[in-house]
Amino acid sequence: MMTARFPTGSLWFCLFALLCFVHPVRAEEPPADTVSTHLQSLLKEGTHPKSRWSAFPDYQAQLDELYQQTSLMPLWIKDGRPTPQAAAMIDSLAEADAKGLNAADYDAASLRQWLAAPELANANPRETALFDLALSLATMRYVSNLYVGRINPRHVDFGLSIEPKKLDLPALLKNIAASDSPKTLVDAVEPKLPVYGWLKEALVRYQVLAKEAPTVAVNFPAKFGPGAKHKDVPGLRRLLLALGDIKEIKPELADSETYDPELAAAVKAFQKRHGLMADGVIGKGTLAQLNVPLAERVRQIQWGLERLRWLPEDIKGLYLIVNIPSFQLYGSRDGEGFGHHDIQMNVIVGEAIDGRHTPVFHSDMTYVTFRPYWNVPYQITVKEYLPIARRNPGYLAQHNMEIVANFGPNAQPYAASSGNIEMLASGALKLRMRPGPKNALGLVKFTFPNNNNVYLHSTPSQGLFQRSRRDFSHGCIRVEDPVKLAEWVLADNAEWSRERIEAAMKGDNPKNVTLDKPIPVYIFYSTVLADREGRVSFFGDIYGHDRVLETLLEKGFPYPS
Repeated sequence: MMTARFPTGSLWFCLFALLCFVHPVRAEEPPADTVSTHLQSLLKEGTHPKSRWSAFPDYQAQLDELYQQTSLMPLWIKDGRPTPQAAAMIDSLAEADAKGLNAADYDAASLRQWLAAPELANANPRETALFDLALSLATMRYVSNLYVGRINPRHVDFGLSIEPKKLDLPALLKNIAASDSPKTLVDAVEPKLPVYGWLKEALVRYQVLAKEAPTVAVNFPAKFGPGAKHKDVPGLRRLLLALGDIKEIKPELADSETYDPELAAAVKAFQKRHGLMADGVIGKGTLAQLNVPLAERVRQIQWGLERLRWLPEDIKGLYLIVNIPSFQLYGSRDGEGFGHHDIQMNVIVGEAIDGRHTPVFHSDMTYVTFRPYWNVPYQITVKEYLPIARRNPGYLAQHNMEIVANFGPNAQPYAASSGNIEMLASGALKLRMRPGPKNALGLVKFTFPNNNNVYLHSTPSQGLFQRSRRDFSHGCIRVEDPVKLAEWVLADNAEWSRERIEAAMKGDNPKNVTLDKPIPVYIFYSTVLADREGRVSFFGDIYGHDRVLETLLEKGFPYPS
């Protein structure tokens, strides 16, 4: 067999030609070791290895925008050293606990240690980038949380929107980092509502009490009242002194086991602050409130501050607020904001069972109806009235109710025949109660249009207002003094005097009155409020919203947006 051979010269020529056309392969060069490249990498990853809450998807875009504006140069380090603004900002983060937040969530302690570390001065590029981004992330989270809260209220089924309150965080951080007083700019984002400031002051006081006040557990016999004796009475005095319900304890009473009149007055003040019947008798409810740990009160105030951050900035001047847990309505026509009010009254809210809760939301009151019909909601018709009407068709007429095709003002009533009653079940016909003193809405309804079909109204059942806990309605809000509220609401409608209001409530037919100026109405939920005198009032969490909020807050960053 013959073997093919290439001439030696030809082989070398081919190898030489091949080498000429092969490009050399270079090893991939690592990215430049600069602050900019490290910042870019950290921002792209969306995590910070030294932050308590390392992932920041909720602030990633805004941080990226911030550092694009600085051309990926550090914000808090100049000429190799941390700026005075960096130190001032870390001091501000350390104040988070006094504002109802948690300084540890913003890495205040670790940033302070980092700032003091000698190696931070003229640090390597990665260390510089890590510090700078950590402080920017903490600051961005902090100012945002101070302004609109940590939790979006829609995640706790609150119909309040924080969207109109969105901050330009990159611009604000640049201003803070360049300011002679970062603290001033940070403090300026907090709500201006008077009640917010008073509640912050209360928080600091209760934080001190939780650490320093004597832990007193009191246990009295059922319905323990004035004149009785018990070994826990001295401890009760000390507790009420710490809480401010007693101004001082007379030396001769310090160890007395007798429930004296001065102590009874202090117990009444305590009961009033806690939404209880202020009778001076220590029953089961009062005893339970006396034994709530002060650390729990601190958390309750923190939740109250969180919810106040969800409210609009401009709640001042003309407004009405119903706070569900306190069963109270507050209103102001020209006050300085929530906390200053010129009208206040008891209300009844939705019962604390599923399907009857009064929802949290905001709307504008636009008109008042005297002698209203009660248009019975479908669910109430089916669940409550239909079974009775099937058994006794005459029940509807006996209770001033009628079957109609629609809720229009000219709707004609239908006979309560078995066929028409069954059409109520399908929704083809509707049920309403005619105007009158026994109408479920009473003699006046205050309407602020909303998808919840909730409004303020009077009621013929006045006795329920004497109770300390007042959740009895299907969701609407009953007011104790409808004439007073109508006077207040119609104050801008000059022709509506008290006499005319009372006459309209006694009239023969429904009458709508459009308000000259709509009134913002906020249906709110907070289990704690404070006033200008420093009194702190705590209320029962009747709908369990505190527990839901607590669970969400415990999860930490990133919170659901």
